[in-house]
Amino acid sequence: YDLKGRKEIGALRKYYFCDTGLRNARLNFAFPDEGQMLENIVYNELCYHGYSVNVGAFDTVEKDANHKSIRKNNEVDFYATKGRRAYYIQVTADISNADTRDREIRPYLKLNDQIKKVLVINKPISETYDENGFTIIGIADFLLRFIK
Repeated sequence: YDLKGRKEIGALRKYYFCDTGLRNARLNFAFPDEGQMLENIVYNELCYHGYSVNVGAFDTVEKDANHKSIRKNNEVDFYATKGRRAYYIQVTADISNADTRDREIRPYLKLNDQIKKVLVINKPISETYDENGFTIIGIADFLLRFIK
């Protein structure tokens, strides 16, 4: 879904499994990526609770080291809507590493709209806000309370 143009695009594809156990068995338990599994769980729960869910993408033009303009593609894990509720959602295992945190919030900093921006992490924390006003929430609180 093109977040700036507000339209469906067909280039970006992600696949999510209804049963992550079957996914693991099919892959012979060879790819135990915690971040992908969390993202899959969040996707399933959003769908279960009636949200329309898309992968969000948009392009920006930035300057490189030589001051040349380059087009960069930005991705938000999910653009979820249900009635009047709309969220941008990033899912990650951990944000204690500064590089990981920067990578996860970078798209949010470039989106200049009023849609709530949520960062879901695999830590037992309640809903908090960072210095930019983005919501940071633990996976359990997100699944059990936030999306209901």
